[in-house]
Amino acid sequence: MSKNIVNKRKTFFIIMLIITGLYIAFIWWHSTMNAEKSATESLAVLNFFKNLFKSIGINSKLTDHIIRKSAHFCEFALLGCLTTWTAYANNHRIVKNLMSTGFVCLGTAVIDELVQISAKGRSAEVTDVALDFCGAATGFLIFLFVFLIVRLIRKAK
Repeated sequence: MSKNIVNKRKTFFIIMLIITGLYIAFIWWHSTMNAEKSATESLAVLNFFKNLFKSIGINSKLTDHIIRKSAHFCEFALLGCLTTWTAYANNHRIVKNLMSTGFVCLGTAVIDELVQISAKGRSAEVTDVALDFCGAATGFLIFLFVFLIVRLIRKAK
């Protein structure tokens, strides 16, 4: 492998590491919001989706609870994709990285809930850690699925 390719891979890994680190920081920062601010944000998202569904003729049964739990899941699905991509960028092994990406995602989820305890009016929920981890696992599977499709397309060419 040429030195230029090695340097590009190292650079890409560092970029992915920075993006993933910033995303984790965003998750934790978001957990520092007090309950009032968090509720206002959730309500805005709820109203957006209710109005969107209403505009296309769907009677929505969305609730604040569904929005909050969906946010947890989606937030960590993206983290699962990012951590998997970052680990892959480092050594081009997906399955061997499963433990390390899982550990990063689970650790992030646990710390996220601990950070929430310090926010006024917020609490930590073990069920949120489980939901976050399920989201991260889904993100890993999404990355794996896309990776395999890209690989098949490249082989077909």
